[in-house]
Amino acid sequence: MAQKFNSGIAERFGITAALLLEHIWREVKENEFHGRYSYEGNTWMRCSKKAFTVHMPYLSRGMVKCGIGRLKKAGILVQGEHNESRFDRTAWYAFTEYGKKVMEESEDEEHGR
Repeated sequence: MAQKFNSGIAERFGITAALLLEHIWREVKENEFHGRYSYEGNTWMRCSKKAFTVHMPYLSRGMVKCGIGRLKKAGILVQGEHNESRFDRTAWYAFTEYGKKVMEESEDEEHGR
């Protein structure tokens, strides 16, 4: 499977973070389209660190943890828990307003706008 990332985002936040952002952005947009996982005024996606490594087998759990941490620290992503079961610890991710702006600008760059 071919995967892509924005080189400008990779320069600012690292390749791992850019790959994670692209994956999360796609999932959030799909959830938004289908009207799923809308909480606290945001559309979320849920994914464990292990599941990220299934989608991107070239990343380790440690790389995912570090990349997500970097994106949260940069104010791109927020993490939440919206699981129905209190035993389910799957993390949920949504974009901040700043994060949405970064991703929309990268899409504009990609399409030459």
